[in-house]
Amino acid sequence: MNSTATQVRMIRQADLIPPEDTGAAIARPACVLLMSGGVESSTLLYGLADTDQIHPIFLDYGQRAAVQEWRAVKRIAATRNITPRRFDLSAFGNAVGALRTERYHVPLPHRNFVAIAAVASIASNLKVHEIIIGLTADDATADPCSRLPFQRAIRDALASLSLRLDTPYDGLTKAEVVKRGCRLGVPWETSYSCLLGRAEHCGYCPQCQKRRAAFTAAGVSQQDVRYNR
Repeated sequence: MNSTATQVRMIRQADLIPPEDTGAAIARPACVLLMSGGVESSTLLYGLADTDQIHPIFLDYGQRAAVQEWRAVKRIAATRNITPRRFDLSAFGNAVGALRTERYHVPLPHRNFVAIAAVASIASNLKVHEIIIGLTADDATADPCSRLPFQRAIRDALASLSLRLDTPYDGLTKAEVVKRGCRLGVPWETSYSCLLGRAEHCGYCPQCQKRRAAFTAAGVSQQDVRYNR
């Protein structure tokens, strides 16, 4: 993890010596967590659940796996007694996707750009100033919205709205996030990563391949979900 992300997380850690009991409840920092039900957002939920007041947000933007992703988000959040919110952007996503001659599993180009903008509006209405998303170092190799120039620009834009974007895992590989999730006790069977939206992970779409490779690299392939092939 890069030093900036480490500092943010360290600031959030509970004091080793409990403060004097004054009889008043101690307010926990609030954040909006963008969730897809996958490895990164599930690990973030478990990492923040004991210290933060989390508002898990799921966006249905017409992605092929929306039903299974939302199911996974609800299941993983329920294990920590947290209620997530689902926002339906599917009509917009499908309309944008229809502009292409072929159907894609993810209809929105630059989906992180759209997702962050949508979550910024949600956070403002919730009066929450921190937005957390699960980008990793691996994402930057394939997604321009996960690279440093875009992240700097979107952080500056959000700061002008009194909002803060936090990407705690942007210095970690997916395998390192898997290791962290294992230490936190994430129940991987509740998570979902497949692009095809089938009940069982297909095993051959890009996301399934990345997930399987990450669990193998982390040395915990036995804890991963079952793949169709």
